[in-house]
Amino acid sequence: MALPLSRSERLLKAAAPVMEQALRMRFVTEVTAGTISDTDYADYLEIEAAFVETATRLHGLAVWGAPDRTALERNARAVHALTTTQADYFRDARAAWPVPARPDAARRAEVLSRYALDAAREGGYPAVMTMLFAAESLYLTWCTRAHERGAVPDGAIRAWVALHADQAFRDGVRALAAEVDALPDTLPQEQLTRWFTGMLEAEIAFHDAVFG
Repeated sequence: MALPLSRSERLLKAAAPVMEQALRMRFVTEVTAGTISDTDYADYLEIEAAFVETATRLHGLAVWGAPDRTALERNARAVHALTTTQADYFRDARAAWPVPARPDAARRAEVLSRYALDAAREGGYPAVMTMLFAAESLYLTWCTRAHERGAVPDGAIRAWVALHADQAFRDGVRALAAEVDALPDTLPQEQLTRWFTGMLEAEIAFHDAVFG
């Protein structure tokens, strides 16, 4: 007799069509094939650096709303990583990249930060955990595939993909799944699904904005 699905497993199942759409994004396809242009990746560096600031705010809100010490410490570590390791990556990659981002790059991609911050204000800790689980599940899946079977260019692009395919990132996604599984039963699964699929849809719009 099969065990019942956990909340995180039910989310992945319910959102599978949107996840598959996200995995077919032009950005994912071109990075995996090694065909993304210098200009388009320059824009990605600009817009993703801006979203890292948003992710820092999301984890900071999760620190405030953490239900226990484990969750508090995990989100505090995430804030530290985002403001050190990831900030360093973007500073170095943008400085070394052969072309600058187009002037309107960050503005074109505001949709993801706007969605995530609005949902976080509405739903607090449960919304943050659900949205981050969606975003990081997407990145773990496509980056693992690209790292293992793609033709990702050497240098900054390969380093970024590898960062989202390593064991530490995989463990982080697993921890997010555990946080989602531990959310109170009084919180309807349908609400989690709305946050999860909404984040994936915003991720699609965000990555499509790379191309103008």
